[in-house]
Amino acid sequence: MEPSIIVGLITLALGSYIYGSICWAIVISYFKLKQDIRLLGDGNPGAYNVGKNLGGKWGVLTMLLDCTKGLIPAIVSTTVNFKEYQNWAIGLAGTMSLLGHCYPIFFGLKGGNGFSTIFGFMVIFNPWMVLEWGIFVFLLTLIFKYIRPMQWITMILIGSLSILIKWRFYWQNFMPLLTPELAMGTIPTMVLIVSLIQLPRFIPYFYGIYKGTEQKMLFFKPLFRKRESVIENE
Repeated sequence: MEPSIIVGLITLALGSYIYGSICWAIVISYFKLKQDIRLLGDGNPGAYNVGKNLGGKWGVLTMLLDCTKGLIPAIVSTTVNFKEYQNWAIGLAGTMSLLGHCYPIFFGLKGGNGFSTIFGFMVIFNPWMVLEWGIFVFLLTLIFKYIRPMQWITMILIGSLSILIKWRFYWQNFMPLLTPELAMGTIPTMVLIVSLIQLPRFIPYFYGIYKGTEQKMLFFKPLFRKRESVIENE
């Protein structure tokens, strides 16, 4: 391996981890409330907890900023030419950005779950997979009423399905150095590896379902509340 490639891969890995370590949920909660979001709600420094405690618009902002932690490394890893090690660059960028989000060096290694970061990373490589991802999470949460455990199950489903789906239109990447063939071999493997890395962080949520302590996510409950208030007024 050429020295320039080695230096490039190390720089990409460190840069992805450092940028991933910027925990936007904590930054926004300090900006908005002068308080650490890890001391509020369920203590998870992610978009879901921010939305619950600070309001929906702040949760959406957190989610979008967390997406950039995957998006920017994805762009870099597929615009810089790492030659025959392009797949290594992609895998390093995705994995290190996720590790930075989950174990941020700036915040005592206590970060979020990384779903938005992975989501942002995948947008560049496979928009159809991202669409599937969103649909799966929504439908599984609608059926089972628990959003975070369903995020992990979705990662496993999408990683497994994308190994089977070989249609070229399915792998419509936007970066010039990522061929569909490279994406087909690299992305599903990375998603499954990331899912295994993430499993310890999601086990408490599954245990919470068993114990009855995991909070349910009811998408349409606000609509029913509005309807009930209208009926009461009548």
